[in-house]
Amino acid sequence: MNTTSRPTRRRSRLKTLALAACLVAAATAAHADPTVLLADDFNAEHGGVGSAEYSGFANFSAANVDLLAPGYFYSLCQLAGGSTPCVDMEGSGNGTLTTLTAYDLAPGTVTMQFDLAGDQRGRSGNSVVASLVSIFGEVLFSESFSLASDADFTTFSRSVTLADPTQARLRFQSVGPADSMGMLLDNVVLTAGGAITPAVPEPSTWALFAGGLMAVAGCARRRVNAAAR
Repeated sequence: MNTTSRPTRRRSRLKTLALAACLVAAATAAHADPTVLLADDFNAEHGGVGSAEYSGFANFSAANVDLLAPGYFYSLCQLAGGSTPCVDMEGSGNGTLTTLTAYDLAPGTVTMQFDLAGDQRGRSGNSVVASLVSIFGEVLFSESFSLASDADFTTFSRSVTLADPTQARLRFQSVGPADSMGMLLDNVVLTAGGAITPAVPEPSTWALFAGGLMAVAGCARRRVNAAAR
């Protein structure tokens, strides 16, 4: 005699459907690509020609930095393993680069990526401080980076999680003996975001869902049949 009531069987089916929906929702979630706020390799600056004490950057306000490109000490970029223009963070003294734009940053992750190399001229004591500073002066991130004088370009990536929305600028500042021979900077990238958003699954993923749903349904039927005995 079947002692399983209709409400009990209905609840069992609802649980099965709910579990299946959770499986589909979890499997179809994917990480969205972060939003690129800034990507600057300095290649188009000054028509591709190097310049001392260059301040005409498209994305940065600058003081005491040199643009190293054909025509002005481009060989330093090449010595550091590069093949395109780069920036010497010391012109006539310790230099700074600050983004012209104060970027609107939502709560979440912000990532800074950039390449640094040694000065390539046998100097010591040089470093570069990378920082993310809000328009209200709050330092959201700051770290000092040092490399050996003959170090090739090295890619650094740092992330910070913001709790509140803000506007901020990315800044690089040279620190050292101020002898016009600073560390080299290139390939600056600033990104934000990367939240989980719905994604369209591949056909193979749908097949996996179907198999999972069948397995869940089979288990439910077996529980019902066992209760009926």
